Amino acid sequence: MNTKSHSINYRAVIVTGIIAFILSLIWYSPFVFGKIWMEYRHAPVQSAPSWTMIFAPLRELIASYVVALLITRLAIADWKKSVKLIFLLWLAFHAVGMAGAIIWDNMPWKLGLVHTGDWLMKMLFMAIVLSLWHNQKLSTT
Repeated sequence: MNTKSHSINYRAVIVTGIIAFILSLIWYSPFVFGKIWMEYRHAPVQSAPSWTMIFAPLRELIASYVVALLITRLAIADWKKSVKLIFLLWLAFHAVGMAGAIIWDNMPWKLGLVHTGDWLMKMLFMAIVLSLWHNQKLSTT
């Protein structure tokens, strides 16, 4: 068994997680979906405590690690297959969970779409980048 094919590239995980966090900041900016987010979030408009910006990227780093783990452990050799897998996981867990918040917690559907769209964008980005990075590593060994 080739141990290189089952090893996670932690540099790729960190870089991809940080870029995904930056993409999320852009997603919630007034230039993209920030106005919709501010309109429907039902929370006072104030700056977030500074500690949130320290811990907020952990979500993307954890997601990036899990995507990399799935790609390596399932030996997915094609970025298109990674995208299909991640889309199905997003649909089964994130989209369904957000639908529950919309149905049962009265979350405005537009806000739910902004949140779930953010995670779809980030997860697809992670799937593409991490699978290409993983496959590049395999082809150079």
